[in-house]
Amino acid sequence: MKFFKNFILFVLFFITCITIVKCEQQLGEIEISNKNFAIDASVVDTKINYVLDDTIKTPKLIITSIKGDATNINDIITVSEDKSTITFGDFTELSSSNKLVGFNWISISIASLLSFGLFATTTTNKKSILILVFSFISLSLMINGIQSISLSEVSVRIDIKVPSNYQFESFKLKLNTGSSNLVGLIANSLQIDSCSVVKDHSITIGQLIVFSSLKICSSLDIKITNLELSPSSNSIAELKTTKNIDLQFSNGYSGSISIDSPSVVLDPGCTTSVSGQVTSGTCNGGSTSKLSISAGNSAIVKNLEITCPTDNSWRVTPASSGPATTSPSIFTTQPATYFNYGKSNLVFMAQWNNVSLLDGPAGENSFNISYITWSPNSHWLVSKDPSPTLKSGGNYEFSLELLLGQPLGEYTSISNMTIYFFNPKDITDPNGSSRYFQYSKKPPLYSKTFNGGFTSNTNFTKTTVSFSPTKDIGSAVFALQINRTAALTGPNVISISIKDMKITIPSKSITTPTLLSKDSELLTLPRPPASLDPQDSSSCTYKQTDLVHWHNPSTWSSGFVPLPSSNIVLPEGKRVLISPCSISQTELYKKITIPPTSELVFSDSPMTMNVQDIYVQGKLTMGTNTCRYNANINLVFHGNKTTSDTIAQYFGSKGIAVASGGFISVQGKQYHNTWTKLASTAWTGDYVIYVQDSINWEVGQQVLVTTSVYKDEIDNQNEVMTIAAIQGKVIQFTKPLRYYHYGGQEYQAEVALLSRRIVFRGDGDGQEQTDSQSFGGHVLVNGEGQFSGIQLIRMGQTNIKARYPLHYHLAGTVKNSYISDCSVTNSYYRCYTIHGTNNASLVRNVAFNVRGHCYYLEDGVEVDNNIWFNFASYIHPIGKPAGGPSQTGEIFQQSESLTQPADSAAGCYYITNAYNSLVGNAASGGWSGFAFPNLDKPIGNHRTISIVPSQFPLKEFTGNTAHSSGYYFEEGGSIYVGGNLTFNEATQLLTYNSGRFSRATYFNGTKKDGNEMWMRFNNTKIYLSNRGVNHWGDRVEVVGLESHDSIRPATLFGQAWLSNAIVNGQSGNIVSNQGRNRQGFQFYDTYVQTILSNINFRNFVQDPDADNPESDNRVIISMTHSDVFKPQGISATRQITLTNVATSQVIGHRVVETGSSRYFNFIDWDTTLIRGRSAVGVPTLVGSHQNWWQFDDTCSYNNDWLCWVCDKYDKEIASISVLVPGLIDSGYTYQPENSYVGTASLFGNGITNRRSTNITRNAGITGVSNMGWYLWFSTGTPTYINIWVAQVIKNNYLFIAIPYPQNTQFSIRCAYRWSNKFNYNFTLASSASDVKNGNGTRYYFDQTHLFIKAVNLALTGSEYFERGGARVYNVFWEFNIYIEASNKNVQPVNGFYTNIPDTLPSSSL
Repeated sequence: MKFFKNFILFVLFFITCITIVKCEQQLGEIEISNKNFAIDASVVDTKINYVLDDTIKTPKLIITSIKGDATNINDIITVSEDKSTITFGDFTELSSSNKLVGFNWISISIASLLSFGLFATTTTNKKSILILVFSFISLSLMINGIQSISLSEVSVRIDIKVPSNYQFESFKLKLNTGSSNLVGLIANSLQIDSCSVVKDHSITIGQLIVFSSLKICSSLDIKITNLELSPSSNSIAELKTTKNIDLQFSNGYSGSISIDSPSVVLDPGCTTSVSGQVTSGTCNGGSTSKLSISAGNSAIVKNLEITCPTDNSWRVTPASSGPATTSPSIFTTQPATYFNYGKSNLVFMAQWNNVSLLDGPAGENSFNISYITWSPNSHWLVSKDPSPTLKSGGNYEFSLELLLGQPLGEYTSISNMTIYFFNPKDITDPNGSSRYFQYSKKPPLYSKTFNGGFTSNTNFTKTTVSFSPTKDIGSAVFALQINRTAALTGPNVISISIKDMKITIPSKSITTPTLLSKDSELLTLPRPPASLDPQDSSSCTYKQTDLVHWHNPSTWSSGFVPLPSSNIVLPEGKRVLISPCSISQTELYKKITIPPTSELVFSDSPMTMNVQDIYVQGKLTMGTNTCRYNANINLVFHGNKTTSDTIAQYFGSKGIAVASGGFISVQGKQYHNTWTKLASTAWTGDYVIYVQDSINWEVGQQVLVTTSVYKDEIDNQNEVMTIAAIQGKVIQFTKPLRYYHYGGQEYQAEVALLSRRIVFRGDGDGQEQTDSQSFGGHVLVNGEGQFSGIQLIRMGQTNIKARYPLHYHLAGTVKNSYISDCSVTNSYYRCYTIHGTNNASLVRNVAFNVRGHCYYLEDGVEVDNNIWFNFASYIHPIGKPAGGPSQTGEIFQQSESLTQPADSAAGCYYITNAYNSLVGNAASGGWSGFAFPNLDKPIGNHRTISIVPSQFPLKEFTGNTAHSSGYYFEEGGSIYVGGNLTFNEATQLLTYNSGRFSRATYFNGTKKDGNEMWMRFNNTKIYLSNRGVNHWGDRVEVVGLESHDSIRPATLFGQAWLSNAIVNGQSGNIVSNQGRNRQGFQFYDTYVQTILSNINFRNFVQDPDADNPESDNRVIISMTHSDVFKPQGISATRQITLTNVATSQVIGHRVVETGSSRYFNFIDWDTTLIRGRSAVGVPTLVGSHQNWWQFDDTCSYNNDWLCWVCDKYDKEIASISVLVPGLIDSGYTYQPENSYVGTASLFGNGITNRRSTNITRNAGITGVSNMGWYLWFSTGTPTYINIWVAQVIKNNYLFIAIPYPQNTQFSIRCAYRWSNKFNYNFTLASSASDVKNGNGTRYYFDQTHLFIKAVNLALTGSEYFERGGARVYNVFWEFNIYIEASNKNVQPVNGFYTNIPDTLPSSSL
């Protein structure tokens, strides 16, 4: 029985479903082949949409059922024989798909009753019910067989799709209920009737062109925007409704007007009179056209005046070059500034548990704290935001209002409070996860304890305390300590409420500070020309007489002005002028194409064009270099994210594309300088700043003041401000600065103008990156393009290649293309791109808040471009920033979320081929400021070009500045020559490795002997940086450098010269030192050649908390991390001066058991670094902590440096590798640091004590030449030894002694791999002295020690690198001495003579 019930329930449920479940269903399509077309939908509810669709050539109707039982188009419409009329009707002959229509609700009702009856009964009448069910089903089917569709229950959507500019002769609609939205309709006559059946049908029409007759009747509102009635015909327009009419003409109306309505609003342009509620008259001189309106409630008619004459000589008045608002005077008194603290920017911290701040009783400025009675007596409120910077001796206020949550008692009593300013590194991070408050034993930067009104639980009581710091407070965390009276009893939980907690910087008089007269102490950074570009208004293109007006119907072959929603193609051979009144300021222009022989010219007048695509095959002109536009012109690009090419093939969507052979010129008012620098420091709370350069900026414009902290992505202190007043070089803002911006002699925060009068922007609100699709507009130039004075906002399309704000794309060698004094802000993808283009200029541009590399040279083939006087700031890596704790960096693969994997290391300037000119640019922030990635071959469109981009040297790099970068990667630099970008032909994917990759540079990028060239960086300023200039490469010169507040000024590889520099460990910037140690320069540990000359090191001050000498703010730092990599004689200094550097801070050498620590060395060629030596003019040799470096009596040990210091005289640094098969092998074998196998000791020259160094299984021993080196092996003396004479310079030697058992016989030879000329078999000498005084081809064995003289016979004397009067010698490859020993009396053990005494040779040798 249960089964029977379930079966019946299923049958009834099925019947119900098939009768009531309906989905939106397309019924069919009808082609429109008659230009006289009518739809009679007077018996059915319709939603009508008129849609322009350029994918079709012939208009069509698409009918979709959205309600009711219609499932076939032929059941509800008929089409007239000539296809001119479609009629909806109620027909009795139905298609098979509509046989279940009329009985729906009867079926549902009976099914419901049967279900109830069936399951309400228990044991009777089951058969009767079953018979009733099947009878019901049969009856339903029979009734449905003869039922027709009830059209009153049907609702359909009619999509009328037509190609752009399609014109109907007549178009008629007869309507029932519903709505019509008609956009882009063109007809000789249009008639819409929803009055005949008196049904409510709303009518909205946009972009309507009617030549003869317009008649609309509705019982609801009628809204028409951008109506164009043909002025050349006797047009009649009749609009009638019982409600409201809102009518807007596109470019005025000329003719008679009659409006019958109780409320009439008319724009200017008509002469009218009023009689009763009828307003009548003529507009714009009148014509035979007639406008008749009847509106039951109100009638509004807009844009009646003909503002755009069609006379070709007419021009709109051009905009003025002057500011829109005259600047008021700079105020003389600065208002007070308040820094409020509340629930959003405070955390409760204690030494016991987590407590959250809750909403307080007095609104958003108040908060509650609840805590357990027996909790600690001190609680902390700690700010998550940086504290305001405060001046020493300044007067400030702290205030709050407090309310006890319970009556005053012992358990609620607050004894006092203390305000603190802590160094961030000394306390628990308030932005971290821990709420357990800890602080170091170091004293705070400032504190003050105060009492107050902490007694009331009924009213808030205000407490104000004045305070004056005893020193400047820069990077600090503000905290309030609440101290309670000890309490052991009371309620479980007690609470307090606080409101209006704040620090006040009081009002003050403004006095002009001492201003800087130059931006650098040492360098002369180039600046752009001071004068503005010359202008000639007579040259303005819009004044030329052969232009035709966009708004003139005769301009267009169709006879009417094209609709915004259509695909607009300019007429061939015409130059078309757009004026503000020519176009709709609100409608979206779908696509504008400028053919090769045509030109589109914009007037110099304020306007806004909303557009999706502009395709320039001919010319687009919006100003020229001699006629810059002064108008505020906005191009707003619209469109949803797509990878389709809606502009043209390969050119993407949502932007402007200029085809090969096309030309674009967009040039707005010149603001100069586009960026400058502070002339004095700006403090928190300041409204007024002083800048270094003359500027013509204006009130209301936006200005960027850049950060003065190191990690700007992590601690963003860039501020976008609005100008309230400006006088000369003084700027007043509309609000105070939140942060401190340094303007000292060492360096100054940049101040950049973001606003321009011509603006290209992606759609969306505000100026933030709010578009969730990150899909802005873009400008692509495949021809020639000139841009100046433009601001581009929300442009670029994240991770879509070739879709950048401004982009030269595969344009080849251009002749006259440039981007000048433009601004890119809040970009979704890059700033200014040069791709497959040479000879372009990027000059005086700025950029702020950008994803991915900003100034971007894409494929590695781009050369001879000029990148001058530009500025970039706040540049963001895409995805996870490239990091890594070592030189290896990280690897990133191309993916949908990272289409250019090098964007993981996004920098301000990304230069894939160095052979370009970079002059006077500045970079603030980014992974690096200037990135020079290594490309072994071009990528992208140029993969088949046979060049090596990384082999090209810098064409010019002069006067550039970078700061606040390099911190993501341990080896990152503000100028980073490193990383590697490759393309995998198999996977078709790019791979980027951010780590150490070397480059060798050659003239013209061609590798051959004699073509070697140095990467040369001239007059460079670095500050707030990690590694400053980090160059992984073979050859580099950094000449003219100022480095301030950087961890290191540079890391230079290969043959490297750093000269004419200031390296400043600490500037006057009070927010610059956030617990970072400073290193003047770290000498590398192997196979480089580094010369430092003419450098002033200053302000390296001892850090008492330093973990080791390397982290103690020292000038010269050793690299001591490895036993595998060991230094040769590779480092030298000359002409070094020290300012505010204690003697203890000159060298930082870390003593560890590694070869790089043992063999640390350098030569001070003129003793200017190692001062106080008695031998005047004699170079100084510095060696590590081991007495191995104590080669004579001039040597002394410096306890501060942990180094030996000696007069060099005839000594040089020497290095050999003693290679023993199976014990010490060649190459990098990465043996443990403590793999000791012997010692090397000095002997002779009167040395009687042990002056030794350890020998490990990692090859390499470095020491002093022209000395005796005694080699002893703890494993026994090898029978075979290969000595690679890596660095024993011309006319120098090593006198080597090795112990062997008596009667050992030897076969010794030297060989040079590349020439037999220097191959010799050693001969036996008569004495050790004979060997020492010989030519390096003899040996002697005194039955205890074998003596040989290691001399490199293949040297010519030219094997050195010399710069600035200092010299570093080459490591010379493949000259070796081979020793083979045999002994008839003593058998070696596994190739070693064991139990050999460790006896130092004679001190008299």
